[in-house]
Amino acid sequence: MSAHQETSASALIIDAYAPEDREWAEQFHAALILADASEEQCTQELSAQLESIQSSGHGAEKLLGNGWLFGKQRAREIKSPEQLALDDLPVDSFRTLNQGFGFLMGAMAIGFGIWIAIRDGWLHQSWLYWQLAAFIAGGSIALIGTGFAYLRMAARFRSAWRLLVIGIPATALVVAPILMVAGDHDVIPMWNFVVPALGLLLAAGVFFLPETGKVTASDTKIASEYRDPEAWFAQAQRILRGRYGFSKCEVGSALADAKQDWLVAKEAGRPVDVLVDLGTPNEFSIMVAPSNTAAIRRRWYLKNCAFLALFAFYLIGRIELLLTEGFAWWDASLGILCLLLIAFYLTRLLPSKRDAHVREKHLALQQSAEAVAERRDNI
Repeated sequence: MSAHQETSASALIIDAYAPEDREWAEQFHAALILADASEEQCTQELSAQLESIQSSGHGAEKLLGNGWLFGKQRAREIKSPEQLALDDLPVDSFRTLNQGFGFLMGAMAIGFGIWIAIRDGWLHQSWLYWQLAAFIAGGSIALIGTGFAYLRMAARFRSAWRLLVIGIPATALVVAPILMVAGDHDVIPMWNFVVPALGLLLAAGVFFLPETGKVTASDTKIASEYRDPEAWFAQAQRILRGRYGFSKCEVGSALADAKQDWLVAKEAGRPVDVLVDLGTPNEFSIMVAPSNTAAIRRRWYLKNCAFLALFAFYLIGRIELLLTEGFAWWDASLGILCLLLIAFYLTRLLPSKRDAHVREKHLALQQSAEAVAERRDNI
């Protein structure tokens, strides 16, 4: 079935609603789509709610409340554990992360390239080798660091360390020769119009990258890989530590109870199947995650303090340039921007904002856990 046919199926169901309920159905459908529910889930929900409304004899708004809010609530209830797991990740695949970074770096090259070309001339040669080295090093380290964090959150610990161990030396091997051979004022023999052209090529080219590293967990894969208790507990540990920020001690405590329950069942002579008794590692982790608000708070501090350290480091560099090379509007503007960003992230560390974030995140985790528990109860 094509995407157009699927969309038409939803539209046909919405048209079947009473005229006064169609706006409600459209809001409900939009909420499901924005919550990343699949088209199949959307059509099933639209049909189910239409049936419920018609059998009740009441209007949609009176029976179910606001369509947008009801749709957000239902989306969490109908989504699979794999979909809920993806909701807790910043992106759905390493390819998406590469696309975001590639587009950002390409946009920067386009912006700065056009600015320099207009200032000095399109056929002039203005770019220095150290600027090329800084661009490569800064972009690569940012991508490697963010990729490392993403892969850990996706419970792909080996891939995360492989990226770090290979990526950092590879970046150094590219950047070091440029800095060693070229002087501080050596100009790259390249016309200024080439930089925005390369930036455009990079920004557009990343969207043709092949799909790789997408987080999936099919029933076949789960049955084959996690039927063994050791593999099951190892994967649950990776998920809790990576996606939810549990410490080693906290993971040990969470899994100790599960191991004890599993051992009791085994000793009682009941048929033991770790997937049946405890669910998949993903389901178990989602249900355990709300029990640890300390992990939510710790990850909140880690994220904000990382940004503070980054902007503080960059601010120090701007100040050094102002002191050694004299006043420049560009360096002063970047320094002021860093100060504003530092002030912003400091305000985010205020107890009131921290507690509000913890409450919001904890509520979202609880809703996911309740949805998974209800799904398992209905199996």
